[in-house]
Parts: sequence; C-alpha cells; structure tokens
Amino acid sequence: MCRRVECANCGKPSYAGCGKHVEQVLGDVPREHRCSCRAKRKMEEQAAPSILGRLCALTRRG
Repeated sequence: MCRRVECANCGKPSYAGCGKHVEQVLGDVPREHRCSCRAKRKMEEQAAPSILGRLCALTRRG
C-alpha cells in the first residue's frame, strides 16, 4: 500500500510504495501541486544516451 510523503527535494506531497494507490493517497491534492521530481528524473534518464550508445559513438570516432 502506498502512503503520502513529503518530497525531500521540493517539499510537495508525493507518495512512497508500489505506485498502484497514488490516487488514493494523493486524490485530494491537485496534480499541479504534487511533486514532479520523479517524473522529471525519469524523463532525464530516458533522454540520456545509454552506455552502449556512448561506447558505439566512441568507436565511430576512431
């Protein structure tokens, strides 16, 4: 079960747990007032090239 927590980075309400009960624990908090640090971090990780991609780029240079 998830529980409401305060984000250590931004201080906004967030959740801890499995992620299946987010609406139950944050249902009274408008989405624009919820922490978005987790989503931002995930987007940054997806935008970064993978280790394999970086290795391939290095071998193409030589």
